[in-house]
Amino acid sequence: MRVALYHNLTSGGSKREAHEYTRQLVRAGHTVHVFRPSTANEQFLSLEDETAHQSYYDFQLLPDLRLRLPGFRKYGDLAILMRNIRRLDKLARRIAADIDAGGYDFVLVHHDQIVQSPYLLRHLRTPSAYYCAEPPRGLYEPTIPRAYQQPKSWLGRAQSKWYRPERLIREAILRREESCNIRGANLLLTNSFFSAEAVYRSFGLRAKVAYLGVNTDLFRPLDVAKENIVLSVGAISAFKGYDFLIEALGQISNSERPRLAIVGNSAANQETQFLRDLAARHGVTVQFCVNVNDDELVKLYNQARAFVYTPVLEPFGFAPLEAMACGTPVVAVKEGGIRESVIDGVTGMLVERDTKIFADALTSALTNPKALCEMGKSGRKHVLYNWTWAQAYERLIGHISQIQKA
Repeated sequence: MRVALYHNLTSGGSKREAHEYTRQLVRAGHTVHVFRPSTANEQFLSLEDETAHQSYYDFQLLPDLRLRLPGFRKYGDLAILMRNIRRLDKLARRIAADIDAGGYDFVLVHHDQIVQSPYLLRHLRTPSAYYCAEPPRGLYEPTIPRAYQQPKSWLGRAQSKWYRPERLIREAILRREESCNIRGANLLLTNSFFSAEAVYRSFGLRAKVAYLGVNTDLFRPLDVAKENIVLSVGAISAFKGYDFLIEALGQISNSERPRLAIVGNSAANQETQFLRDLAARHGVTVQFCVNVNDDELVKLYNQARAFVYTPVLEPFGFAPLEAMACGTPVVAVKEGGIRESVIDGVTGMLVERDTKIFADALTSALTNPKALCEMGKSGRKHVLYNWTWAQAYERLIGHISQIQKA
């Protein structure tokens, strides 16, 4: 088959998914051509070495206003948002025309920027499959409050009220555009049944679940010594629940408390400082590692005694699967897509979002090395039997065949 792949991704799990799907399609003998704007990140897991051809479109988003316009700056930024949306739509028409002229069997579409569901979906005549990892959470889920985000003066509070209409208008515009774009896909795919439910709640659309996989040649057990650390992986943001994790570790006695290593592909400065201060108050030693390469990440998975994972309603979560592929057991909150990959009591432990219960479960695991080792071995087997990228490719192709027959 001739496959066109569109993305405007940064780093993170969605880019890894696009990269691995591309590798599998090429290995299976398909021709894959990549279409991307210049705003896409090609330093992280570049697709250039995996594909026969890349179409690159020079494009830059207009920046927000830099002028000080008290009371009007954010309304000016809203006008710029509208201009950027029109420019994205114009670019999407151009890319769609190029793809339609290329005689492709189907287009595999990934997330865009500003509006997550790409405008490309509106304009394609070629059958399209859109892999929606999750609805844009900032539009459809409650925010996670932080003190550093709150206005600290009467003037700040007054400005917050003054700009409230701007926030409401912005959210309404983005929700409208998301809803219109996603409806252009011939096939809607997602990464877990939990995410499929979220897609339905947000858009009223039914998505097919195409479980992802893990590169088990890369993520594998190494002959390295375990250290008294637990590891967590994910962007350093409020949604990843590191505050809960630090508070839970703070409830473990000093003599048994492990160090915490957090690896993130990106880090919000204020959130990082908030977590440092929280760790200091709870007596937790924490190390932040940002943008480590895959070899370093695999080594950290292997050095950790356990992988700990507490994000808020994580749609899927590559990290627990990567940990299990490395033979490291997982202790995670029992919510979101994690429930579909971690087998409680076999490959790890799934517990309630309660700091005391989580601390007790982690302590129980860390003080039982034999059980911990058995869960690690079971985790590796579980991934090899169910979660390889070859298996993920077969699941993808099974869904793609539906739109080719339609």
